[in-house]
Amino acid sequence: MQTTTESPPISPTPELVNNSEFNQQTSTDSPITAPARDVVNNTGTLGDLILWKRKSNSVVALLAATTIWLSLDIYGLTFITLASWIAMFAIASIFLWGNIYMLLGKEPLDMSMMYINDESVVEAGTKFRESVEKSLRFLFSVSTEREWFVFVGTVASLGLLSVVASHLDLPTLLFLGVMMGLTAPVVYVKYEDGIKDLGQRVRVRSHTYYSAVAEKCHTYYSAIVERVKNMKTKLQNKKRKKTE
Repeated sequence: MQTTTESPPISPTPELVNNSEFNQQTSTDSPITAPARDVVNNTGTLGDLILWKRKSNSVVALLAATTIWLSLDIYGLTFITLASWIAMFAIASIFLWGNIYMLLGKEPLDMSMMYINDESVVEAGTKFRESVEKSLRFLFSVSTEREWFVFVGTVASLGLLSVVASHLDLPTLLFLGVMMGLTAPVVYVKYEDGIKDLGQRVRVRSHTYYSAVAEKCHTYYSAIVERVKNMKTKLQNKKRKKTE
């Protein structure tokens, strides 16, 4: 008869025991803190807001612009009054929110972990400077380096803006600008191919019309120059005949 002897269970090594005890101590002693959040980077970029990639932020911006326009233009409130009411509403909401959290036995949100990163501020300043530089370059190059229809389009747009602004006040004009900023880019992205095709056709036709008008002007100018030269030669011939 063969006798079978059961082997005793393998005991963990001292290193594994020490590591497990150390992990338990660190997990109980040091609580996990949430990482600090950059307020500017978490709010979303302007491109996402304009292109409706974050629909909640776009809807909030649309409702805020509509509310501000109705308060300023329809109900006749001043900007200081509206800003004071908004500040009072924000302070009262934060006060009530904190007290309700304390009554429910919950810890309020730790606002000390929220901050504005220095890199985001520098990036915002750099983008603003680049936009100003691009505007100045376009302003100085629109009549020299660009084509003529860009110059005509710019002058026509500024003239149309001045005419529209003469019939509207500043809040309405800003409200229309916000509406155009929230609708025009989305429409352009959706129908980008068709808009580019239409722009190319308009550009080709404008080039043909411009070349035709330039050719006619050149022929008229050359004809006028020829007539002036002929008149000068005739006058010189008459003077010579008189002197002879």
